[in-house]
Amino acid sequence: MRNVIFAYLILFLILVGAFIVLSFNVGFGYVFLQWHGWQLQTNLLLVLILFFILLIALYASWTVLKRIFRRNIQNHLQPKSFHKLHPYERLGILWLLKAEQYEQQQIISTYQASALLHPLIRAQMSLNQMDAETAKDWLKHSKNPLFELAELLKIDIALLEENHAEAFERIEFLSVQPLSTWLNPVKSAYQAQLQQKWLQLSLQYPWKMFDATYQPQFEQTQNILWLQALFQYKDRADAQAIDQLAQWIENQQEMIQSYPVEHKIVLLKLMVQFERFDAHSFIFAEQILAERFVPEVLYIWLDQVFEHAHLDIAVIAEKIESWSQQYPAQPSLAFAQWHIAQQQGDITQANHLLVQYPDDPYMAYLRVKNALSSDELQHDLKLMLQFSEQDFKFNL
Repeated sequence: MRNVIFAYLILFLILVGAFIVLSFNVGFGYVFLQWHGWQLQTNLLLVLILFFILLIALYASWTVLKRIFRRNIQNHLQPKSFHKLHPYERLGILWLLKAEQYEQQQIISTYQASALLHPLIRAQMSLNQMDAETAKDWLKHSKNPLFELAELLKIDIALLEENHAEAFERIEFLSVQPLSTWLNPVKSAYQAQLQQKWLQLSLQYPWKMFDATYQPQFEQTQNILWLQALFQYKDRADAQAIDQLAQWIENQQEMIQSYPVEHKIVLLKLMVQFERFDAHSFIFAEQILAERFVPEVLYIWLDQVFEHAHLDIAVIAEKIESWSQQYPAQPSLAFAQWHIAQQQGDITQANHLLVQYPDDPYMAYLRVKNALSSDELQHDLKLMLQFSEQDFKFNL
């Protein structure tokens, strides 16, 4: 309605301008109206102005009344044909039914006449069917001015084809490229989609994120998903990537301190995979244990101090005793105390600890290990533990 009123206003100004030019040196004329005893004496310019005001008022009233009547009628009438609904109403129904996968032809027919959206819609549907070649063809044969939307689709194609170099190149360019003016009303949705693409890349190629010239600002939960992906693909890390991880940890210390314990454990498990962090991982484990007791973290700490930190046994025993006072009745602490007793040669204390917590699997492991006299059998037992379902394997 706004556009129509604006068009009327432009037409009115053109006519008034023409009327003023034609009336130059001859005046605006004279109009006399009489109706039911009412008289109006004026000039033609004022009549023209009143006519356009009346025309706009009638149009606005008719549009408002039509909307009201249409809405009321729709509230009381059952639709008889899906195809007779407005195209946007049909799309709304498909969206509510989450039916884009099953009713693709309906969506295609709606946008068939749109030179802007039709190739993008077809490319997206091809991607939904994992058909990257067809999607590329739709984008290749269309000189589409919707640049950002086309680039987002090209990123999806690169991800589907596992072409990480192209995906990174395109998403880095979009991240620094000023947004087109026409997209500003939906800027938040566009930025969310861009962030989602970064997250996809970080999960598929986590170690490549360190090589990106543009670093996205992930939220805490997104960072943890990325760290979990780094742990999952730890075998892909080379020396440079490990150094980059160390630099990231150093730069993000303030944010890491604000992580909940569960997220800190994810980072700790990642750190202990690499010798680069041997000097820091047991300190980080101590910080977690000071915040909350987590048996898995204690096992990691114990493994690190015995295998890498080489602390004095008295210092280790003091730490364990302190945690025993702070967190009483913990089987994992008895597990640690048994190792200390063994190191100190206190066999009586070690045997006393073995009979505690009969239902704990790690104490059961120690009892079996203690009963095996052969070093070869003890090695086989350790191998069995290494093949357990836990994601962290320690060497104790």
